[in-house]
Amino acid sequence: MVSSAQMGFNLQALLEQLSQDELSKFKYLITTFSLAHELQKIPHKEVDKADGKQLVEILTSHCDSYWVEMASLQVFEKMHRMDLSERAKDEVREAALKSFNKRKPLSLGKLPHL
Repeated sequence: MVSSAQMGFNLQALLEQLSQDELSKFKYLITTFSLAHELQKIPHKEVDKADGKQLVEILTSHCDSYWVEMASLQVFEKMHRMDLSERAKDEVREAALKSFNKRKPLSLGKLPHL
């Protein structure tokens, strides 16, 4: 569906901060969200065996990036990993600001003189 590079934050780097038990919990919780039916198409063994990098690839190839972002934020919060949730939100804000600044029109004070 979308590459992990198109997400608003680096999910792989955040998942690498989790212990093996936390990663297992993340995998379980992410499959419980409303659009988890998208994940029903993926063999559970594939998800269970996946490391952080592989999990990002699985999620982003089967689900919309916005869903992956929002579900991941909610999972981090359910896991009481507010540090990772806040880091992801900061990355999303930074990406949005960069995107906005690229599209920002010239200010009136900087218009060329005709």
